[in-house]
Amino acid sequence: MDNSNHDTAILNATNEAKQVSTISEFWQLTDSAKLEAEYAASNYVTYLETAPISALIHIFHEYRFFIKYFISDLGILQYKAPFGKFKCMIAQIAVDELGQEPEECHLNLWDNFLVSLGDDREYLDNSEYPENIELLKNLSSWMLQRGFMFGVGLRGMGAECLCQIYLSAAYKRLRLNPEIIEKESEIDWLFWEIHTGEEDKVHDRMVRNTIDEILHKDPTQLTELVVGYQLAKQNWDSFWGNLHQRFAG
Repeated sequence: MDNSNHDTAILNATNEAKQVSTISEFWQLTDSAKLEAEYAASNYVTYLETAPISALIHIFHEYRFFIKYFISDLGILQYKAPFGKFKCMIAQIAVDELGQEPEECHLNLWDNFLVSLGDDREYLDNSEYPENIELLKNLSSWMLQRGFMFGVGLRGMGAECLCQIYLSAAYKRLRLNPEIIEKESEIDWLFWEIHTGEEDKVHDRMVRNTIDEILHKDPTQLTELVVGYQLAKQNWDSFWGNLHQRFAG
């Protein structure tokens, strides 16, 4: 994204954020049930139910880079967070994502899923979609350039929570795919079980509860939070929409 598009994206998100003036309106905007229903009906989720495994490999291969950038961006968010409850919470989430040992890192768990699906471990680091890598680089760049609460919206609500909602919708469709059903016993499901299970739901509640506490202490931070979240959702929808357009044809 060039600088003009970069600035336009922020301007659009800022304008949208003006429509959210209270904490309760923000929670309505980010309602989990509403968002899961939205994603469940989207083309790029419904397609997972009928997609051939070759297409699934391409699509999920690219999601690997979202995981990689997200884990790194958590480090930026933790660095920017003031000392207190939120900083400790993000550190806990980062530890869960990284694992106690390298093989427990969620990026490695995703790799195990990809390889069990039929991807080539030797080429996991190679992206087939540089446009999406640029989207992820933009997120990291915004994390570095903007303030703490903007980052909370971008990579707290806009990744940790949004990701869990999307993956829950995607997992239900994926498990109905006939080709997946045929080889489901051969597939390593651990990443999905974590991210559609109780651990990620706990993370979601932790993030939401801590944000709620911050906003009730200082409601003036709401706008930056909403701007970050709107940008995250725009990028998230573009990321998956791009993959559907590229690989579902």
